[in-house]
Amino acid sequence: MIEIFGLLSELSLMTVWIAVAGVIVGIFFGALPGFGGSASLAIMLPVALVLSPLNAMVFLLAIYTGGHYGGGIPAVLMGVPGDASAAATVLDGFPMTQKGQASEALAFLAMGSAVAGIVSIIAFLVFAPPLARFALSFGPPELFMLVIFGLTIIGSIEPANMLKALMAGALGLLIASVGVDPYLGNARMVANIPQLYDGFPFIPSLLGLFCISQMLVLITRDNLVAPGQDVVTPSLKRTLRGMIDCFRHWRAMSIGTLSGTFIGALPGAGATIAAFIAYNVSKNTSSDPRSFGKGNPDGLIAPEAAQNAIVGGSMIPTFALGIPGSGAAAVLMGVMMYMGLRPGPQLFVEQLPLIQLLCLYLLIASVAMIAIGAVAAGAFCRVTRVPLPVLVPLVVVAASIGAYSTRGEIFDLGVMVAFGVLGYLLQRKKYPLSAVVLGLVLGPMAEQYFIQSLVMSNWNYAVFFTRPITMVLWGLIVVSVIVSILLYRKVARGTVEQPH
Repeated sequence: MIEIFGLLSELSLMTVWIAVAGVIVGIFFGALPGFGGSASLAIMLPVALVLSPLNAMVFLLAIYTGGHYGGGIPAVLMGVPGDASAAATVLDGFPMTQKGQASEALAFLAMGSAVAGIVSIIAFLVFAPPLARFALSFGPPELFMLVIFGLTIIGSIEPANMLKALMAGALGLLIASVGVDPYLGNARMVANIPQLYDGFPFIPSLLGLFCISQMLVLITRDNLVAPGQDVVTPSLKRTLRGMIDCFRHWRAMSIGTLSGTFIGALPGAGATIAAFIAYNVSKNTSSDPRSFGKGNPDGLIAPEAAQNAIVGGSMIPTFALGIPGSGAAAVLMGVMMYMGLRPGPQLFVEQLPLIQLLCLYLLIASVAMIAIGAVAAGAFCRVTRVPLPVLVPLVVVAASIGAYSTRGEIFDLGVMVAFGVLGYLLQRKKYPLSAVVLGLVLGPMAEQYFIQSLVMSNWNYAVFFTRPITMVLWGLIVVSVIVSILLYRKVARGTVEQPH
């Protein structure tokens, strides 16, 4: 770790500016619904390929880092997640904006994201080889149990409406089952529509549930996104004070950072699982869990920290084993191989100075993200004061572009609209949309890992009960369910006793 600072003399001002530019590009694409993660990297791939290997990797990883932060901006300001992993940020980020705390929420967003990114990069440098070896012990049974653990979060999303949350999660799982059976190859609930053989397209579905439905909700309200919000533009002083206050929530930041780094090191797990697990753990270990969902800063910081810690975590299997930890890491690995770099254990022997220099630039990019977040907070907050007749059409157009660009199908625009109406009706009836999204995201993953586990064990169900890591995960699942039930009973008693 000390050696990395010995490379300060080798820093290139040009590469530093490339890192800063990558963060800005990542924030821009992350803030556009549907353009986060690997999509933004793919769009900028032609630019990266004309750069040197180091500059290309710095540029792409900086975009990856900035994209996670950018995805949280519309989630906080409008209740519209930039990507699936930012859906957890909506739960407490948007209520903070509605309470007039938009500048504080953006400050927590920037500082939590940057600190988690810095810690995860340091963890990559220090723990990459042992963590990579441990990640290899996660086979399909362990990944299936991890997904089931993620699904238990549904029960604690809204303790006062646990039954509705479970029903919403079941609806998400049902929708996720549309398409071709991954084992038998039979079509399920496709109604002879060719576009549904791969299931409902995820990005248009997500944009409909959160973006279109939120716009439908907003047009029934006053003329601003956050009625009654303090109209004073946030000053740099106020934003910096919010960033400093973020460290008072060190517990949530630690939970998010550890969750994101560890889960990021598991190939295929993803930022969405990390964000929701971090949110659930932060909520269940909080002294005031009932304040979650109502604008609790811990509910914003924990998932945002987890999302950005994914960057360093996903680099561990990508660099140390040659196994991409995420879609964005797969793009990065392709660029590395195109430029003659071979990911794997030998990379740390043959190219250690290059890896250390890359991490140093990423640390600089994370610090730049703090500066950009502080300076641009005022401009971001102005979104909440844009008149809805102007804002709603712009957001719908941006969402439509994001939905269409995924496959170039007009059908996907119809899916977005249909899911938008569904999301609006669910919100009217107090069903949590985040539970539906969890079902949509984790359902296919659970099915895939379940079938792979049974195939590898010759259809022996004991594979889920005889492996050490699966037993640990079973314990975590039981604890999560018990905590959710106790929280529900506590809230129910409070509701009954409140009139007295």
